[in-house]
This record gives sequence, structure tokens and C-alpha cells, in this order.
Amino acid sequence: MPPALLPILKVKLLFFALLLFAVSFDGLAQTVQSASPTPQNQPSYPISLYRQATKTESHLLNGPEYVDYRKVNRVGHQFFLQDQKAPGSVLYDGSWYHDVPMLYDLVLDQVVIVSNGFLMQKLIQEKVDAFVLGKHLFVAVTAQDSASNSALPVGFYDVLHDGNTKLLAKRIKLRTFAIEEMKEVEHYDVEDKFFVKKGNGYHQVSGGKSVYKVFGDKKKELKKYARAQKLNFRKAREASLLALVLQYDALQK
Repeated sequence: MPPALLPILKVKLLFFALLLFAVSFDGLAQTVQSASPTPQNQPSYPISLYRQATKTESHLLNGPEYVDYRKVNRVGHQFFLQDQKAPGSVLYDGSWYHDVPMLYDLVLDQVVIVSNGFLMQKLIQEKVDAFVLGKHLFVAVTAQDSASNSALPVGFYDVLHDGNTKLLAKRIKLRTFAIEEMKEVEHYDVEDKFFVKKGNGYHQVSGGKSVYKVFGDKKKELKKYARAQKLNFRKAREASLLALVLQYDALQK
């Protein structure tokens, strides 16, 4: 992996390990990781809580309004996992914020937070280094990172495996329109892309053939494993790609 990208992913994945123990679901951005004030400067507990809460919310809620652009006549939606807010965590401008009601727009590649139960706002893209939604950790690949590794376009990537090799998913939905029964219908179609890291670079993969090309040194063993496990790249592409990456890592030990 290029030097510019490796430290970023390592730091973000370390944060993810800490999150497994730190994340709770108790309201909007209740927890901010920051240094505690010194005893002589520490305000009373209620005042401290108020200052922390207002600082947290004001810092997150400084992006533009998000307008839900969906049409009434539609099939699917633009969001990751579900079209309703869910509590998540975000590494924003250098600090982790937990318990944030949020959504992830896959058409715009945009993290959206919800305040007061209904107000939707975009997080400033350049300040989002990572976020967790459901059981998925997403890390940001910046323009600088992408320049160092042209196989990875700028955006957020779902970390599916982080070992000697890595597997990332670029979650994508395409918004299209069709005339059905004399009316225009909006469709949202999934078109995820997958990237395997070996050595100093990432490679886009789509099926067994492309994985075998990247892992040419273990091609024979991986093909045998795929047959034995009856991997199906058409019906279960993501699971099959992950299985091969995990097996390749196992063969390296």
C-alpha cells in the first residue's frame, strides 16, 4: 500500500477496534473523545455536560441542509442498508462522535445526520475521515490518497477485511428513470465495486478470474478451494470474494 494511504487506514482501523467497546446508543453525539479539563479548570458536572453537548452538536451541525430528492414513484432508495436514520459513529475533524442519527447516501457518496428528529444535514465531506454504520466501518480515500493509488477513486470505502491482504468495497447506487404504466418511475440499483490490496497497490476485482490474476502465486490452491466451497460469484459475489481473500491470507501463514 502507498505510504500516504497505509497510515490512514491503520489509524482508522485502530479506532474501529476501540469503537467495539465504546459505542452506545443514547442520543445525538453524546460522546466526544477529547482531553479532560484539568481539575482546577473543570466546571461543575451539569455545566460541563451542557457545554460538551452544545459544542458537539454545533460542531457537527455546521453543514448544508440535505434535501431528500426521492420521487413518489420509485423502486428502492438511495441509502445504505435502510432508508431510516440509525445511530452511528463518525470521525469528524479529528474527533469521534458517537450515537449520531445518520444515513449514508450512496448516490451522492454523502454522510447525512439527522437532528431534532427530522432536520437532515450533510457533513462536510473533507472533514469525515471514517464512520461506522451498522457493523460496517467506512474509511475515506482522499484526493491525495487516490493520487498515490490510482486504482482507488476518491470516496468512502467499506472495510471488509484488513489483514496481510485487504478487501474494500465501494458502495454505489445508480439512480435511473423508466416509463412504466404511463408514468415515470425512479429506480435505485446497487453497483458495488471491490478492491483487493496486495503488496503496494490495490486492484479492482469482480470475480474469481480477476482474483486469481492478483493472487497468481496461489492460483492453483485458490481454484481448488473455490471448487470445494462451491463459491458462486454471480449469486454471492461479495461473500465469494471475501472467502478467497481470507483463504489467500491463510495460505500465506
